[in-house]
Order: sequence, then structure tokens, then C-alpha cells
Amino acid sequence: MSTIENTVKYIRSKNAGPFWLTIDAFCNNVEDTERVSAAFERERKHIAEMFHVKPEDLEIYCLKKIQVAKISLPRVPIEGSRDERDMHGGQQYVSLLDIEC
Repeated sequence: MSTIENTVKYIRSKNAGPFWLTIDAFCNNVEDTERVSAAFERERKHIAEMFHVKPEDLEIYCLKKIQVAKISLPRVPIEGSRDERDMHGGQQYVSLLDIEC
């Protein structure tokens, strides 16, 4: 079975303001984009648990025209707070790499 890590061309996470995080998975073709987006949807509950948010707070997008699967979610803890460990959100995507798609 393929994983996100060996399916996407590039994946990144970054702040979308101090209260939101966005994860973009750049794919090689539309089929992979659909597979990755479907995997994000299938694993919605697990992803929400990893990021300490409610499943319904995840926004999952399948942007076929630009071959990107995307997740936007509330940032917990918020950027710059005492307990926050990744100020730019640049390492948050790593926990998604082993998801099967």
C-alpha cells in the first residue's frame, strides 16, 4: 500500500495566521490528488486527534486543477503561546506521512 510520503511530490505545512495551520500535499497528477484527499478524509478522526482538534474543524480540499490536496485546521496551541513548539508550523506535516492512500 502507498503512503502519503511516497505518493506526493512535495508536502509542506505552514501558518495560516496565528490561529490556523495549513498543510499542502503537491501531487504528480489528478489521480494522486484524489487518492491523497480521500485518504485525508478517511483518516479525518485520526488526523484531528493528532492535532488536538475536533474532526469537524478540519477543512479538507481536493484542488484538482493545481493537483494539491490540502488540510486547514485550527492551530493548537496558537502561534507564539508558551506551549507552542513550531512557531512557523513548518514541521507539522510530518505526522501525516505514514497515512496509507
